[in-house]
Order: sequence, then C-alpha cells, then structure tokens
Amino acid sequence: MQACDKQWPDESTLGEVDDEAASPGSPTRQGDCAVLPLPNAVPLRQWRHLRNLERISHGVFGEVYRGWDGELEREVALKLFWWSRQPGMALRSAGAREARLMARIRHHNVITVYGADHHDGRLGVWMEFIRGRTLASWLKDQGPLGAGETALIGLDVCRAVAAVHGVGLLHRDIKAQNVMRQQGGRIVLMDFGLGERMESHNSHGDELLCGTPLYMAPELLRCEKATAQSDIYAIGVLLYHLACGSYPVAGRALGEVRRAHERRQLRLLRDQRPDLPETFLQTIDRALAPDLRNRFDSAGQMGQALKASLGVDHGNGTGRLFPRLLQRIWLL
Repeated sequence: MQACDKQWPDESTLGEVDDEAASPGSPTRQGDCAVLPLPNAVPLRQWRHLRNLERISHGVFGEVYRGWDGELEREVALKLFWWSRQPGMALRSAGAREARLMARIRHHNVITVYGADHHDGRLGVWMEFIRGRTLASWLKDQGPLGAGETALIGLDVCRAVAAVHGVGLLHRDIKAQNVMRQQGGRIVLMDFGLGERMESHNSHGDELLCGTPLYMAPELLRCEKATAQSDIYAIGVLLYHLACGSYPVAGRALGEVRRAHERRQLRLLRDQRPDLPETFLQTIDRALAPDLRNRFDSAGQMGQALKASLGVDHGNGTGRLFPRLLQRIWLL
C-alpha cells in the first residue's frame, strides 16, 4: 500500500485549505495521492468551445476556470486536469470517472455536470458555476455555528450524499472545502475526484490511501474498504468542525492521525461545546462511532436524526424548522 504520509505546516491543513473563490470546489491539495502538476502551467483564455476563461483556483489534480459556454449561452466552471508525468498514470481515467459519476446524479444539493471531453491533451469537465463560498471559507468568517444552523446544513449534505449513494456511488472526500454555500443559501456538494462505485471498491490489494486524513474514518486508515458508513463518518466530522472549528482527532501528519484513532483519542463534541442540545450531540457521536457498525445505516437515517434534533414535527410533512432560525441562515 502507498500513502501520503508527510508533514504539514499545521493541523488545520490536514483538513481544510481556505478558498475564497466562487468555484465548483478547488482540487484537493492536501492529504491526497495524485500526480503533481506540471511546472510553469500557463493559464488559458479558451478551451474547446469555452471562452473568456479566468483561472480561479488550482491544486494537485488540476485547475479550475470560470468561463462562458457559447453554445448554451451560460456561465460555467471548467475543471482541467493536469497532464500525467509518467506513462500509465491514470489522471485522464480518474477525471473521466469523476465526470461520469457526477453526471449520473440529479439533485438540488449536488453540483450539475454539463459535459466532459479531451482537448489539447487535457481532460476537462465543465459544470454549473456556483456563486458562493465554501463552508471552510464561510466558517472562517462566521466562527463556529450553533446546533440549529449546523443541523440544517447537515440535512442538505445528508440529502446530497443519499442521492450519491442512491446511484451506487461513494463520494470519499466530503469536507468543508468540498461543500459550497451558494448565494441565497443553497448547499451544494462538489468534487467527486475520489468518487468510487460501491461494488467496485476492493478491500484488498495494493491500493492508494487517498482522502483528507482528518475526515477519514478509522477503517480507511487501516486500509479497509470505503463504505456508505465511511462517508457518514465524514459528514460527522464536517458537522463537528462547523460546530466547534476543530476536529475529532488531532495530528500534524497522517501517521499521527492514524495513531490517534488506534488509541481511541477521540475528542467528544460535548467536551468542546457542552452548550449544544443532547439530541444533536448524540447524532454526531453516532456518526463518528469508531466501529462502522454503530454508525447510521444510511445518510437518510442520519438526516432523520438531525431533523429530530431540530424538533421537527414528523406528522406534518417536512415539519416546522423554526422560522426565525431559517430566516437568519438562508436570507443573509
């Protein structure tokens, strides 16, 4: 097994990279196994039929541009993958897989892919352009959120992940950097660069250990197969992070994070935020259970628990989610 076990400047970079740009999610920069970008890459002004390109982010897997689709007359985000440095490296395949996986999903809380193609030796995927901010950036300015705000965001993330799982896919990189808050409040799950079919992910063999370490379930750090429960664990880490600004485990390198899990050095949210409601704390505790069998059976089930923590009236359709709280969050 190969792994990216290296030092980072501080603990936070194992989990997030701040990104102010409005984009479909910047490529994963830290904690992932991938080919490094070619040096001296020159920003483009046109690629295929997409014009007026403006680069808005770049990272390990590639770069993201805002551009104009002249054929359909709409603004789009274009993700261009870097060339591979070595023959046989599969970035083109990985990018094509991302496009295929994302194109199969049609959901309000999942980014919409418009197309994918190879052009000028590079793979590009173009998708809806979202004007907004990542939850990582939003959290940096807003500070830790309350239980109600966090649970409402969690509901949308659970709906998105349920849609992903519903077509037989795993996301495998759910984190604050890969969730956007669009202007107006829509929560959007993005970046399926590590996405995988449930039935195709093998629990054995010489596999790359890829992901964002502070969001990875303990079984993934033991090189066991990814499951719906490992995505649910990542949702739990995301909501924990939104509620207190830190993570359930600490570590400055992948090995330290792995050892923290092995020693069960889990920092409970109730110790970080004892002011939060017990029902909400129990929901996060269950999502972060070290044994995947003790987590929620599905993202939908976790969503129901988050609804219960909000005091939803289950006998009235979607329920009543505190109008003042909704107004505070979604109309800002």
